[in-house]
Amino acid sequence: MSWSWRLGTRRSPAMKLTLASARPWRAPGLRHFPGRRCAMEPLRTLVFAGLRKDKGTFVGLALLLFLAAFALSLTTSLFADLSNREEALLDQVAAGDVFANDLIANLTDEDVREIEALPEVAEVKVTEAFAAPTRVEDAQGNEVVKTAPPSASAYEAWGSSLDFNVFADDLSSYRDDERGPADGEAYVRIAERTLHNIQIGDYLVLDIGGRETSLRVAGFYEDPQLGTPFMEMKRYLLSPGTFDELLAEVEETGASGAGVASGAMAMEKEAYPIREINVMLTPEARSQGIDGHDLTQLIDDGTSWGESAHTLFSRQTLAGYSLLVVQVITAVLAVFSLILFVVALILCLHTASSNIQSGYADWGVLKGVGLPRNALRRALVMQYAFVAFIGLVLGFVAGCLLEPLFWPMFLLITGILVVEASFPWVGLCCCAALLAALVVCVAVMARKIGRITPLAALRQGDGDIRFSPRGASAISGNRLRASLAWRAIVSEKGRYLGIGVCSLLLCAFVALCFGIGGAVAGDDAMYKAFGVWKSDGSVRFDAQEVSLDEVRETIEGISPITREWEESAAILNLSGEACTFIGLSDTGVLEEASIVSGRAPKHANEALVGLSLARAKGLSVGDELQVEKGDGEERSYIVSGLLSSVLNGGNGVVLTHEGFQELVELGADATDVSRQYQLADPDKAEEVVEALASRFGDSVDTELTGLFGSSTNMLLLCRDMLTIMGYVMSAFAMALACVAVMLISRRTLLSERRDMGIYRAMGFTVASLRASFALRFLGVSAVGALMGSALTMAAGGALISSLFSLFGVGAFSLALPVWEALAISAAFALAFALSAFGMSGRIKDVSVRELVVE
Repeated sequence: MSWSWRLGTRRSPAMKLTLASARPWRAPGLRHFPGRRCAMEPLRTLVFAGLRKDKGTFVGLALLLFLAAFALSLTTSLFADLSNREEALLDQVAAGDVFANDLIANLTDEDVREIEALPEVAEVKVTEAFAAPTRVEDAQGNEVVKTAPPSASAYEAWGSSLDFNVFADDLSSYRDDERGPADGEAYVRIAERTLHNIQIGDYLVLDIGGRETSLRVAGFYEDPQLGTPFMEMKRYLLSPGTFDELLAEVEETGASGAGVASGAMAMEKEAYPIREINVMLTPEARSQGIDGHDLTQLIDDGTSWGESAHTLFSRQTLAGYSLLVVQVITAVLAVFSLILFVVALILCLHTASSNIQSGYADWGVLKGVGLPRNALRRALVMQYAFVAFIGLVLGFVAGCLLEPLFWPMFLLITGILVVEASFPWVGLCCCAALLAALVVCVAVMARKIGRITPLAALRQGDGDIRFSPRGASAISGNRLRASLAWRAIVSEKGRYLGIGVCSLLLCAFVALCFGIGGAVAGDDAMYKAFGVWKSDGSVRFDAQEVSLDEVRETIEGISPITREWEESAAILNLSGEACTFIGLSDTGVLEEASIVSGRAPKHANEALVGLSLARAKGLSVGDELQVEKGDGEERSYIVSGLLSSVLNGGNGVVLTHEGFQELVELGADATDVSRQYQLADPDKAEEVVEALASRFGDSVDTELTGLFGSSTNMLLLCRDMLTIMGYVMSAFAMALACVAVMLISRRTLLSERRDMGIYRAMGFTVASLRASFALRFLGVSAVGALMGSALTMAAGGALISSLFSLFGVGAFSLALPVWEALAISAAFALAFALSAFGMSGRIKDVSVRELVVE
């Protein structure tokens, strides 16, 4: 004989559970089953019967866990593969543990031998190069990129230093058997395509001693050292014949780059020879734990060249620049995936609790026929563990399979191409941890089965009938739909608490994304958010031929000047590492919002220090910063404030213009003056250039020399990526809200069938009951969404600032107006309510006659 009873909710049985075959049941319990196989049969049957009974709920949970595992595995795999690829490429191209460049007059052969004599150094690879003012033109001769200062470019011969890979034209792979550029051609780093949209077929126009030379861009190469768009220094690769020819022309001009002898970025339009070195550690030094950071300090302390101003980067610093944006993006995605899992966990616990409550009679009968409570607990846990395992495995596999689709996008911001995925150990461990957490939580929830008594089973889990003036609301004739909704909420507080928490988390995250997008929405807002400044134009002239008043008069004839200042920059060694120093004649260009604490420097012995540098050296306002001048003399600066800026990844230092001149010894009596200016109407910048050229001709140079003039495209790329990512994840969050409502409302309707039938028998219409059902979710989700938006407005800025501080931005302010926060909250509450109203269509299927038969 067989036992069968209805576990479903309709008149026809939804499932029949067979506990034995045609043989009579052998009471009282599992101890009568001979062997382990027989003992496992009821457990297996219970598991699959439960999955079949609530397949809709389990499919929804599997979908949520699939999305969480997909986002998490994709995020961790991307970060791991990009990091591993960066390290592998540095080894593949034979890059040194330390990279440096300087003028040949400064970095002599004797200096190289002195560095090589250090006991920790195995080899110093020397590369001859030259710098030259460069602009870019397309095939038709139209200017693509204006002339850049020579200190931002380095021309090398192919094969003279590192073994670079060259990208295929579609950027999806590498060229095979690449022999380098032909004569009259050049390879450029892929960052030039990101920053300036340089294409194959464009031309690099070099100005060497007043004579221009055009080199055709023949391809893009992969540079793990300087290839990221965040490095201002550009490296161009030429054929050996073209390089030797141009280097000879540079040497014939007699230019030595004296303007950069003390580390200052040159403004002079002249080409000059430079020298690069890659310094390798010995195996013994590596075995002792010495790395590139340590080697920079050893060079700084142990060599005469190290005491002078120079550009020196450790291997770890260069890799960090490449992965700056990757760290931020993957961190945001990781937070999103964890929110997905928390939502899935809340819904899982809710459905497990509802499953136990609605199936009290079934669990009680199973206990009555002899099944032990531990077996029933295992059955419930195994159902959710099985579904979670399927969802997490599918999400993990999907994340791993789709990861290669994202490699080309990250190529544009890292300069490196991932060609092979490593085994995703991190993603696998994360998914395993999520599975373990879910199983433990369900196991704790399943302990309720042990408290089921025969009386509770007969009552379907309902409590004793009692009257209470608190906690429950009487149904009144006024505002009937709202009255019914409120009564349902206070009767099942725990059930609707989950809805509120899900709404809070999702709305808080979406509000955070919109706040980030709003903070970088406009060009000016973008500069302010990242702590940088811009100039609308630059002028440079010989003060003996043209007066500043004449220049001002011409500019203001087109548009009033709102701000004018002098700006200089230098890269100096600070504790072995290269650090960017900025001199400003008007520190008012710094937005007040960019200064975390303290103030801008007012005196020559004061310095505004970037957050990363301050954190590394333990500096705060009032402390002293020790800097060595070019002649080895040490100078002290009082830290007047801390700067939130992407300048040098947070390792920059801002000085007054007088303080900067003293540091780099440029002298204040220079014959030429270069100034930056901002216009009241920035759109008239081109008109100003034309007016200056018309009046003064070649006597006034109008090339834009602002420090962040070439950073606009990179900042725009970051803005677009953050904005697009925010919109995509907001759409995901809305979809998740609908899935959450589907899961909870389905269980709620099943558990309230008797109540709905009674209401219908009393004369309530289906429409009124559906409206009341939707009002429950509207009210609860609205409260949660408002709390989430308020939480984001209160603490979101601090959270993002701590995240963005990875690259020096520690004072990021969200742009989230109150009306926008309210609109996001209303949108989420409406999504929850509409989803609940759609799911409540099942109310019309409730049969009063069926309930009477029960």
